[in-house]
Amino acid sequence: MVQLVRITDDNLADDIYKEVTAAGVDFFSSDKQYLWAITFRGKIVGLVSLYNLSRTSADLGYWIKKTDRRQGYAKQAVAQVVFLAAHDLGVQTIHAVVRRDNLASISVIRANDFELSLKMGAYCEYVLKLASKKAGK
Repeated sequence: MVQLVRITDDNLADDIYKEVTAAGVDFFSSDKQYLWAITFRGKIVGLVSLYNLSRTSADLGYWIKKTDRRQGYAKQAVAQVVFLAAHDLGVQTIHAVVRRDNLASISVIRANDFELSLKMGAYCEYVLKLASKKAGK
């Protein structure tokens, strides 16, 4: 099972920062966010973030290293973040925007009970209402 390690500016490894930004992923521009390293057996395999946090909602982003994809790490990490959002942060709704052609990412989102909300060109927005998650349903 993966573990999440909260990331701050002080503990973000330079090599992970370079790899993520080289992949065109921007986890670092929002001040209202929680960012975690996804680790497996002590090795960082990716990142997951809740950003654009408000009192009731947040956006979800995640990224897995190319060498560690298709192992179920993203699915597990998203499940853990959903639990934290519902139980610790008071978030009621999580949004995730995914490329329509990114079938692996769509699989991660759907496995975590997100529902298609909107199609926008090359992207789709998925939404998860957390009231049922918090109630343990």
